[in-house]
Amino acid sequence: MILPQSFSQWSRSLACAALLGLIAASQPLIAADGSNYAHSDGDARFLHHIHLYDVNNRRIEPDSTTPYSSLNTCGRCHDYETISHGWHFNAFLPESDDGRQGEPWIWTDSRTGTQLPLSYRDWDQTFDPRKIGIDQWAMVRQFGGRIPGGGLGHAPEEDESGGGEDDDADAADETASPSRWPLSGSLEIDCLACHGVSGAYDFNARRDQIAEENFAWAATAAMKIGTIDGQVSRIKEGADPDDEATKEKLPQVSYDASRFAADGTVFVDLIRQPQNNACYQCHSNRTVDADGIQPRWTHDQDVHLRAGMACVDCHRNGIDHHIVRAYPGEQHPSGKDMVTLSCAGCHMGADFVDELGRTGEDHPQHDEYATDQLAGRLGSPHPAHAGLPALHFEKLSCTACHGGPLPRDQALGIMTSLAHSLGEKGHRDGTELPRIAGPVYAKGDDGRVYPHRAVWPAFWASLVDGKLTPLDPSKVYDITRRALRVRSDFSSELLSPKLGSSEMKEALGEDRYRTKPEEWTEEEAAKVEAATKEAGEKLFAEKISAAIAALEEELDLPQAVYVSSGFVYASGDEPETVKKIDVDDNDAIDMIRWPMAHNVRPAGWSLGVTGCLECHSDTGKIFASTVAATGPGPDRGEPVAMFTLQGIDADQRLTWNELFTGRASFKIIVATSIGVLTITLLLAAGMLVGRVGRSA
Repeated sequence: MILPQSFSQWSRSLACAALLGLIAASQPLIAADGSNYAHSDGDARFLHHIHLYDVNNRRIEPDSTTPYSSLNTCGRCHDYETISHGWHFNAFLPESDDGRQGEPWIWTDSRTGTQLPLSYRDWDQTFDPRKIGIDQWAMVRQFGGRIPGGGLGHAPEEDESGGGEDDDADAADETASPSRWPLSGSLEIDCLACHGVSGAYDFNARRDQIAEENFAWAATAAMKIGTIDGQVSRIKEGADPDDEATKEKLPQVSYDASRFAADGTVFVDLIRQPQNNACYQCHSNRTVDADGIQPRWTHDQDVHLRAGMACVDCHRNGIDHHIVRAYPGEQHPSGKDMVTLSCAGCHMGADFVDELGRTGEDHPQHDEYATDQLAGRLGSPHPAHAGLPALHFEKLSCTACHGGPLPRDQALGIMTSLAHSLGEKGHRDGTELPRIAGPVYAKGDDGRVYPHRAVWPAFWASLVDGKLTPLDPSKVYDITRRALRVRSDFSSELLSPKLGSSEMKEALGEDRYRTKPEEWTEEEAAKVEAATKEAGEKLFAEKISAAIAALEEELDLPQAVYVSSGFVYASGDEPETVKKIDVDDNDAIDMIRWPMAHNVRPAGWSLGVTGCLECHSDTGKIFASTVAATGPGPDRGEPVAMFTLQGIDADQRLTWNELFTGRASFKIIVATSIGVLTITLLLAAGMLVGRVGRSA
């Protein structure tokens, strides 16, 4: 083993500089795990005093103007390639494992009434961006603020059309505009997004840079070691990246010289285990009811977090960064059995999970020294489930009773970080797209009931031979903006237009049409509401028909349509009208759902805690609550009861509930009958003994 020539320099710059010297030597250091990447192997937090390097592998000095590169900085000591295949980094990689269905990327545009579920994974009822003509740069531009980088965030090595190198990409990519990758740079894995100390990393600054198309500058802005001047988004489309005038318009970094030590290193405040605050950036939820967004102070935390646990206590990973999702039957890419990180495995042990059907290859045996198959991991209590028939564990998931918001008569609205940009400053009222509902109690792939979130797609599409093909939302906006003339919100501006004086006169009369809304009577308010609805339906028909005509003309389509809430709108038989039509492609317009687990409720808040009739009655929420298709369009679907989503026959459920309704009375009758029978037998026995005594 050959050490670097300058040992003092090695000691000053700590592990990263040491590794650089060792790699440069003729015999590189090989760590205990067989890799040549640095690691401390201790439980203590490692302090990072390191040099920063840019995308060209040049060391960054206080007077540098280029952003730092995590690939060339963090990658000096850590296995960037291995890390980049983890669950958070492969969301845009088509060749990655699909895993259990999760929340899709919902492309939302309130100006065109679009909420389009997208995924590169083979998940039910999602659309592959490549088949719609959405290239990887557009996906990063749209969703990059909610991914930690890597994967398709890297610019393709050869990119002529802006569509990447995928052979399966839609033909529309071949005619795409010149690539903006040379301008925006790559969105590399930003290690600090998860491993930065809360408060030392600015998530919103990162998102702002991505919104300005400054992909390569996002990590530098979030690290708060300098200011960024310039926006790629202001460089016109088709600009030559090799032109000197274009280069001068690229963003420049002004570094804070006080952050650099005398030897040129920078202290980066890092932690090994990500803090909850980092997870919340993409995994927060808010519930919405008829009164709007429910106040945060009225909600209880997840019972595990309240007990002092952290997200990473269950959702763990190794250097491969394949986060354990902790759902039943998860097949972890590492090959390790993660059963005791699931609900049942943690609380009740692997033997109980075996009773639910995990046998053979699904449950590899461990040697005699293994302890990770036992119940009580992290001190979790063993639930008694006293009196609960075993059938419940075959039919229901743990989260059916313990996870998500308490069910109501109708499913609540739900806002998520990924879909609604929670965590960013803004004024939300709960009506924002996409319209997500939950909890929706439906069967999962394993046949058990899980609580789900659900959304109905809304998009503009081409209809050919009964098959719907969504159109690129960006192109839709460009083509329809003059026809729709929506400033910000499709639903409110088209469906609830402001009535003019003549319309108000017709609704309220000559004497009252100027009256303030707060002075209206209930009857007058109802008249204005009816007039607004009528005007909205007329305006919606005019605008949608005009937009359809624009799409058909511009894109040379045989038929364009608009989809919302499970309905398909096409041009009507008369000018400026639309009609609802039936299509065979129901999968493209029906509810898409994915399982939810958090927040986990305590035992006292679980379903059924008050007795069997809480669920086994005509009003039992897990079966009787409803969910209706909702979207930006004017129509709403008919409410659907949860038991229908579970494949339960209505008559069968009614009969079953009647049995439970009389169960208490039946128990009393049986107990009384047994008592009477016992007394009778005792009396008979006494009489028999008396007779025997007398005869003796």
